[in-house]
Amino acid sequence: MKAEVRQYQEEAVQVEASSLAPPVVTYIGPGNVWRLEEAYHFQDGENLITVPEGFRFDLASIPRIFWFLISPFELSIAAPLVHDFLYAHDGDPPAGSIEPPRVYTRKEADQLFRTIMEIEGVPGWRRNPAYWAVRGFGWIGWRKRKQEPQ
Repeated sequence: MKAEVRQYQEEAVQVEASSLAPPVVTYIGPGNVWRLEEAYHFQDGENLITVPEGFRFDLASIPRIFWFLISPFELSIAAPLVHDFLYAHDGDPPAGSIEPPRVYTRKEADQLFRTIMEIEGVPGWRRNPAYWAVRGFGWIGWRKRKQEPQ
């Protein structure tokens, strides 16, 4: 496992079909926790979303029993990163995180998750079930998930 951690610390995980810049992340421990090592920027129409360096997220909350069908890495890294960032702040991240400023609804955050997966080339047979899973069960994390202190 240490070799994997070192790999993520030293280079970004690239999704081959993606036109997006790859986030640089480090696996930091139990519970599937990852840390963003460099600020990540995603242009959503007229809004630039900036996820700050140090943000911690769980990549994709797919129960391990289903990894034979869809593993977290097969859904991209940028999609769950941006999605988790929006969820961590109930769609209203700190000032300067979204320019021009705006608030995302849970539905919009989920739709953005699907859109980023599409941009990254995640096939529909993986992308759509992941989207419907967050639509169906995301309410559990919305308004409850909080960013851990850095």
